[in-house]
Amino acid sequence: MNQQRVVSKINLLCIHRVAAILLLLVIGADPATPPDDPMMGNWGGKSASLLRKECMVPALSATGQLPVSTLTFSVPPGGLNVRIGCGDVAKIVIPGYKPKSYSVSAERPGEFDVTFKLYPNGRCSGYLDSLSVGDSISVFGKGRKERRPGTHVGFVAFGVGITEALPIAAAELEAGDAQEVRLLWGARTFGDMFWHGEVAALEKKYPGRFRVTRMLSREDREGCRRGRIDG
Repeated sequence: MNQQRVVSKINLLCIHRVAAILLLLVIGADPATPPDDPMMGNWGGKSASLLRKECMVPALSATGQLPVSTLTFSVPPGGLNVRIGCGDVAKIVIPGYKPKSYSVSAERPGEFDVTFKLYPNGRCSGYLDSLSVGDSISVFGKGRKERRPGTHVGFVAFGVGITEALPIAAAELEAGDAQEVRLLWGARTFGDMFWHGEVAALEKKYPGRFRVTRMLSREDREGCRRGRIDG
């Protein structure tokens, strides 16, 4: 019996040692290992400077409303190479961490926008919120999503997700394949929503083809449905 216990302890110790070795191998192979250029990392990112910072939704502790901001960056040398009408994303390198995917909410000649919600103790959103005008980030484009045209197109967006859904909806309407584009936009309260002017402009430009339904889970409001989006 004692011999079996000794063998079991030895086997368990070997398993722990193997697990530790595998963990070291994984850590050693992690692209987040500090590179020669700590700003760019090994991710192939390019430098983009923060040009402007705008608050879209203020924080309200009484309702638990979290702030939303839009950051405007300069387009990096060589371009970002993302298609916001197809849902491609920008990868922003978080120092000491890894790249985080963010939708490009708008683009103009020489600049692009990233809109984000600031979460309590959020490592990625906290980094973006800490940036000041003139600071630089490391960013690169990611993804080449395939467009699948159809006569009836639907989108579901949650809160700040409108910044990805609306540009794609606009691209589908402009392409002309879709006879009707519908957007279901959910949030906790109406105060969590923004871009009302952009939504109204798209409805006006494409009357009868573009329809938006707003759904709130914690507020009754005229013109909005009450409920939650699941599934």
